[in-house]
Amino acid sequence: MNNKMISAFWFNREKGEVMMYFRDWKPKKDINKLTDITVSNFRVSSDTVHEILQKSHKVLVICNDKGKVMGFLCYHLYLYKVAHVNYVVLDKKYRGKGILQSLLPKLVAHAREKGILAVSGLVNKNNPEALQKFKDFGFKPILTYQDDILIQSFI
Repeated sequence: MNNKMISAFWFNREKGEVMMYFRDWKPKKDINKLTDITVSNFRVSSDTVHEILQKSHKVLVICNDKGKVMGFLCYHLYLYKVAHVNYVVLDKKYRGKGILQSLLPKLVAHAREKGILAVSGLVNKNNPEALQKFKDFGFKPILTYQDDILIQSFI
């Protein structure tokens, strides 16, 4: 396991629990994998993904217990206390298994440790499942702009 691990969490699988963790990204090592995952999940160019990753205040890489990259989260800080999430992405083969539900409490705890008071993000209005998951975690829709819904939660 990586010695730069930020936080570990347990994911319940039918045959037992599996340990996962998130860590700071290593740009040279991670950028191609993170870009590939994002481009395969969203209608976005690899150049746009590279730019967002490079400009993000923080990129947290989600890994399994063998160190394999499963996804990531990246955000910008505004007013030093508000994190705007640019991407929360899981590789397609890990979706729908409850991983983000297991991860989110650890991410919120990490944000609180960093002094973050609120989190915002955009959800595509054509993705009602994602919107509902965020609502279940306390996020509230703030406004709709074109195809996106701005959501926010005070943590």
